[in-house]
Amino acid sequence: MTAVLDHLVLAVPDLDEAVRDLAGRTGVVAAPGGSHPGRGTRNALLGLTWRGGSRCYLELLGPDPEQVGVPPQDTMLGFGRLGRGFAPRLHTWAVRPSDLDATVRTAREAGIEVGEAVAASRATPSGDRLAWRLAVPDPLGFGGAQPFLIDWQGTAHPSDAELPVLELLGVELRHPDADALARVLRVLGVDVPVVQAPQAGLGARLGTPRGPVELG
Repeated sequence: MTAVLDHLVLAVPDLDEAVRDLAGRTGVVAAPGGSHPGRGTRNALLGLTWRGGSRCYLELLGPDPEQVGVPPQDTMLGFGRLGRGFAPRLHTWAVRPSDLDATVRTAREAGIEVGEAVAASRATPSGDRLAWRLAVPDPLGFGGAQPFLIDWQGTAHPSDAELPVLELLGVELRHPDADALARVLRVLGVDVPVVQAPQAGLGARLGTPRGPVELG
């Protein structure tokens, strides 16, 4: 089985401010995405090209001011557990396996927690509906350095829209137990480098009209 990079998730405390800040750094304005009903969040998107391919994007994920009181455990990707006033950070990332259910089974047989495959959806600004299935461990695996799994079920993908596009020059995963994380990635069919580091995290380097930009 193989899995390809689907998207990176940049968690931000204020979505509008983050879009302005990233535009200032890159020269490109992220497109409005939509709200995640019942999950307390909304997003903005930038398309990415990586390793010569597309169907990949950067998601800026922030709180939805029209959804208040959503319990932290019910928020999208555990976003509510970040609290308030945190610094923007690459929170986690998603890969698209060739077979989501088979990958979940294989991971469980290997003793790897990947979560249950559940359905999700949101409306786009144009009124179209995006629907997908995803499996997310709770809490996020390896501090977010382990990707969660997603399947668009052969339907529209966010990057199919007319998004502004940047080049993803590289992705780096960091963790104190780099060998254990690398083993998990092999089971999931993911080919991304892992480096030994004191703290878990991930970084990305973007090629932009204003030069390389680092996200972390």
